[in-house]
This record gives sequence, structure tokens and C-alpha cells, in this order.
Amino acid sequence: MIIAGRKKRANYKLGTVVFKIIIITMAHQIKIILAVLILVGAGTFWYFVNNNNNKSSKIDTASDSPIKKINRNNVAKEFNFENQGLKTNTAKLSIPLDKILDGGPGKDGIPALTNPKFVSVKEAGKNTKDDVDGMVVAFGKAVKFYPYNIMVWHEIVNDVVGGKSLTITFCPLCGSAIVFDAEINGKVEQFGVSGKLYESNLLMYDKSTESLWSQSIGTAVVGDRTGEKLSVYPSQVLSFKMLKERWPHAEVLSTDTGYNRNYAFYPYGDYDNNNSLYFPISIKDSRFPPKEIMFVVNAYDKSIAFPVKQLSGSLASVEVGGNKVTGAIIDGEIIVKDATGKILPGYHEMWFSWATRHQEDGVVWKK
Repeated sequence: MIIAGRKKRANYKLGTVVFKIIIITMAHQIKIILAVLILVGAGTFWYFVNNNNNKSSKIDTASDSPIKKINRNNVAKEFNFENQGLKTNTAKLSIPLDKILDGGPGKDGIPALTNPKFVSVKEAGKNTKDDVDGMVVAFGKAVKFYPYNIMVWHEIVNDVVGGKSLTITFCPLCGSAIVFDAEINGKVEQFGVSGKLYESNLLMYDKSTESLWSQSIGTAVVGDRTGEKLSVYPSQVLSFKMLKERWPHAEVLSTDTGYNRNYAFYPYGDYDNNNSLYFPISIKDSRFPPKEIMFVVNAYDKSIAFPVKQLSGSLASVEVGGNKVTGAIIDGEIIVKDATGKILPGYHEMWFSWATRHQEDGVVWKK
């Protein structure tokens, strides 16, 4: 009995000691776990605060500051479009990023042409109808014609006309046919179709930095080159019939582009002839039908629009900051001059597209 009782007491004491050891060990482990949790929590909090502060700074700098106030050296890089093949630095921008829309085809889904083939007017006449409109560009004695039925499938042509490097652009959604000098700061740049739209207009990207450029205003709006501008080069929009009459020795962009496209088919249906838009815009100005074509020039820090249908051989005149700007159709071409008589380079664009961008600096001539 005594032995059995000692064994019980001994077992009890041993159990008590073991229990205390377990309690002490667990308490020590709990302290370690708590310490680890505190360190992890503190680290997470530090990362969250700093990361959110950085993001807020980038967004505010980009969206609220004028282009000229963007500090390019202090803004960290972001690449919001990287998963779509664009290496655009989206931390630098002058337009709201959430207003940039996907146009359908992604980057280069609409393939730009670079130094494409050309054919004679006679050869082009075999498959080009007289009423086909196109962009006429000249430099020196060289004249080239870029038919809309080809441009609508490619939108951008990086080309050389008479030794002059030019960027020929056409956005079917805005009817904007604009030619730019391809030289930027003495270097020839090439452009592609980003697949992105802003205010229903083509956003081009340059091959050097993949910055996005608004075709309508010829300005980089997202990326490292934000705020840089392209110079408008003179061009006209004429029919193939008029081209044959005026420049029978001109070169015509060939349908042999290297891409399998049906250049006899217009993919936008009756878009040009109705008031509907495929993509939303922020401003609706009802002074003209949305898709009425304007001839646009830049002068005296203003953008001046002439409704093409209202122009004739008679002189159209508009006052711009005390200066007279005049326009008329001469030999089928639209010629606009400033107060000194200098011919201003111009381009064509639908009313809705021009009005959306020039509520502040726009001047409209009305008959």
C-alpha cells in the first residue's frame, strides 16, 4: 500500500513537473509567435502606407498637373498596359488613364505600313474607282496618293516623300486625315497603332519609347514623351479622279502591302453617313452634324475650323485675335492663309472630334 501510494505521489509529482514544463514551453512559444506576428504586422503596415502614398502621388501628378509641370525625373515608372504588349510608362500622362479605351484590335492589330510599295496612276486605275478619296502629299516634285480604302486598314504609313520623312495618319472613327513631319528633335521617328483610343480617336505609339500620341492634336499624352508635339505637314484630301487630272505622274500606295486585306471592302459600313459613334466622347457640340468634315489649321495659338461643304472659290474670312485668316478652294485644293499671306498647313477631321478637343482654343468659320 505504502509503495503503491509513493508510486502514485511520485507519478503525481512527475505529472505536475511535466505539466509545468509544457506550460512554460507553450508560453515561450506564444511569446515568440506574438513577436513574429508583431514584426510581420509592422512590416505589412509600413509597406501598405508607403506603397499607397507612392501610388497616390503618381496619380495626382499625372492627372491634375498641366503637361508643363510634370517632373519627369521624380515620377516612378508604371506600365499599366504591359500585359497588352505596350511598354508605355503610364506614370507620365496628361489625360486620365481610365478614359483610354481598347479599340478592339490590340497593339499592331491594325498594322502600320513602313516604306510601302507604290504604283503609277495608270496601274492603280485598274482597281481604284474615280470616287475613291485619298490623301495627297507633296514634297518638291514628288507627289504621293494614299487612298482611304487602304488607309482604313492600316491607319499609319511611315514614309518618305521626295526625301522628306513623314508620318501619314488616318483615323476612320474621326475622319481625321493628318500628315506629320516625322522628325522630332532632329531624329526621324516611326509610329505604330497602339490599339487604344481616347475620345474615339487613334492613339499612336512611337517606336522609341512607346509613348502614346493623340493623332487629333499630334501630341504625346501618355509616356516618357508626354507633352512633346508633332508638326503638321501640308496635305489635301482629293478623289482619285482629281489626282489623275492634276498629277498624272503621281505615285499611288499599292494594295500589295504584304497583308491579306480586302481593300475593296469598307469595314465600317455606313458609319460615315450617320450620327452614331462607336465609342463615347466627353463633349457633344451640336453646332454642326457630328461627322461633318472640317478643314483645320493652327494659327495665332488657336485651332481654326472651316466646314468643307461651305467653302468655295469665294474667300472665307475669320478674325483670330485681331488677325485675319482666309480660306478658299483653288483648283480643287483648300488653301488657307494667315494675315501675312502665308499658306497654313491643314488637315481634315470630323466636327465631333475637333469640337471635343477645342472648346477652349477653337475658332469656327461659318458662312
